[in-house]
Amino acid sequence: MSKSPPIPHKTPANENLEKEKERLRFIIEQYFLQITRGCSEKLLYHSKYCCHNPQFQKFADPNNAAVKALRIGKKYEEKYLCSYLLVSEKERGITYHNMKTLVDLSRHYDNYSNIVEYIKTSFALPSTVNSSFKSTRTQDFDDETYFDGLDLDDINKIFNLLLSLNNDRINDELQKASRQLSNNLRYNASSYTEKSQLKPFIFLLVNPYIHDLENRGILANVFIALESLSEDMKSIFYKWFNHLSKDAFIQTLTNFEQFISVRILADEDIKLHADVPVKGACTAIQLMSKVNDTKKFVQYTDFYNDALNEALDLFLDYNSTERCFTYASFPAVLNVITKGQYLQIEHALTQNSLRTQFGQMGITSAADFLIFKIRREHLIDDTLDKVQTLREENRKSELRKELKVHFMGEEGIDEGGVKREFFQLIVRKIFDPEYGMFKYNTTTNCFWFNPDSVDYTEFELIGIIIGLALYNNIILDVHFPLVIFKKLLNLDLTMEDIESLDPEVYQSFIKIKTTEEDVSDWSLYFCATYESIYGQTKVHNLKQGGDDIQVTNENRVEYLGLYKDYLLNKSISKQFAPFFKGFRMVCDSPILKILKPEELGNLVCGVEDLNFTELERGTNYEGGYTQEDTTIKNFWKVLHGLSDEDKRRFLTFVTGGDRVPYGGLEKMSFTITKTADSDRLPSAHTCFNTLILPAYPEFEKLRDLLTKALTHYEGFGLK
Repeated sequence: MSKSPPIPHKTPANENLEKEKERLRFIIEQYFLQITRGCSEKLLYHSKYCCHNPQFQKFADPNNAAVKALRIGKKYEEKYLCSYLLVSEKERGITYHNMKTLVDLSRHYDNYSNIVEYIKTSFALPSTVNSSFKSTRTQDFDDETYFDGLDLDDINKIFNLLLSLNNDRINDELQKASRQLSNNLRYNASSYTEKSQLKPFIFLLVNPYIHDLENRGILANVFIALESLSEDMKSIFYKWFNHLSKDAFIQTLTNFEQFISVRILADEDIKLHADVPVKGACTAIQLMSKVNDTKKFVQYTDFYNDALNEALDLFLDYNSTERCFTYASFPAVLNVITKGQYLQIEHALTQNSLRTQFGQMGITSAADFLIFKIRREHLIDDTLDKVQTLREENRKSELRKELKVHFMGEEGIDEGGVKREFFQLIVRKIFDPEYGMFKYNTTTNCFWFNPDSVDYTEFELIGIIIGLALYNNIILDVHFPLVIFKKLLNLDLTMEDIESLDPEVYQSFIKIKTTEEDVSDWSLYFCATYESIYGQTKVHNLKQGGDDIQVTNENRVEYLGLYKDYLLNKSISKQFAPFFKGFRMVCDSPILKILKPEELGNLVCGVEDLNFTELERGTNYEGGYTQEDTTIKNFWKVLHGLSDEDKRRFLTFVTGGDRVPYGGLEKMSFTITKTADSDRLPSAHTCFNTLILPAYPEFEKLRDLLTKALTHYEGFGLK
């Protein structure tokens, strides 16, 4: 009986041999296509064995082509295949298209060594990045898709393609190459003078890999390098940020903010003032903030970095100005609370410098303070007299001493509460419409200068009052349109600023600016008409002979510009000039330059917040009270049931004003102190935001006495 021949056993060696034969067969087929029809790659320089190369002579005879392809394949293997990206000695033209071909081949043969080699030789040095990723694409400006010859869309697709392979060798090589490239930038960027030298920066920033938290060391190198660039080189980044789309802008900002937060929170050994990566990230964010001032992609508050604001040592940072660095150089990332604290530190130091020698040691006397002795019934006259005396005696610098207020004929030492009440009363008086200094807009609930008022001295007084309030950290119950704070900061005004003053006028301006109708049909002339507080109709020519110059589509831009300047500047110049002078007489700090108008408004006027749930959550209890006491539970039940108007009264009762600092009631320190049950009304230490609450046993008694206290608090119960 004959035996069947043995079945050959497949060994790993045999399998590898078969794969190698298949690989070589594929390479020969690719060469055959290249020398007969040309490759399908979009390259700058094609292989010398490709019909798309002008120096190569196409094979017409398929038999000769097959022999040639066999010889080339055996001798050079993939070296001269266009799909393997080796295009010439001058340049490696890496594109998504040919990288996709390479990836497909690597997947087919389960061999990624060629990809690893390309990452190693093309991704790791500025010179190889610049030469390997050149594109035939041109564009007049840089944005998220293009930068100085780099096709960023294509590069981003390459990165995502490589990462999608989820291959450890490729990921490791990407990390090594990115780290090597970022290190090169870190140590050489300070010498960069050409825009082309910034390509590797952008190459890395569009790489999603470096924005992963575990790779933040690579991004740290990028920010160190960015911080070392000259101002001219940094301005190129500004131009790039300026052309990003809204989505790309927001994503970039999010990546940068995340880097700062994670670095501060996760790296415990961070010394913020010596940390160059954080400074570099702040530099980039500050440039983006400048772009956002025009683009308005996000709210200015989106640039605040909570981790940095909480970690920042303000006293160290303030004193660091002498060493030429402070985080105040990056105002975009600093919130209103931090900026307000900068001002408080400066004001406190100035106040101390104006004290006597003993006062500076803590032994104070009247000479160390600015003391206003005021009669309630002559509030404005007495305040004006005090300010006038300081001016006449050339003692205006005393306005920068710490303020103390004493109401004549009343007991009590001003520990803050009397001062708050003073500001509250004088502001209420001056802004009373019957007083005639300001006009009230019922649509915006804001006050604006009355152009007919000639009380110029009193306009200077209200400027001083607002300056004193900011200088002494007092929140005022005033409502100004945003444009006033822009004017106080000496910022340029735009047509959009009219909206905060009068939305109806602003909408009329928009209609005039954008309409496709013939504006000359609207009977508009180069003059402004308004009604005085005395009911008289007044006309102001916006230019000489303006009442005879008709507005047309051709001159409407000039008309709107002149009208804007009239409304916001010229019509109130005589009133605003003394107001501005008074404010700057007290507050002339360079720190004001880092404030946005909205932030100055928040520091002067605070914010309205009636969320008493937040107030309850942050309340402290003293004298034996706990949040579980019956009196406390009844108190919050009464408080949450108050109308909005009575809630404002309560805030004024315990703090001296119905507006709270930026951050709202959640950030406000509020204390309830226990005293024995009695028939006395609740009282308050407004300087400490403290309520003195007797331990009323019944709900009705607490409700009635608290309501009575809120009705009769002014000049009583406030300490």
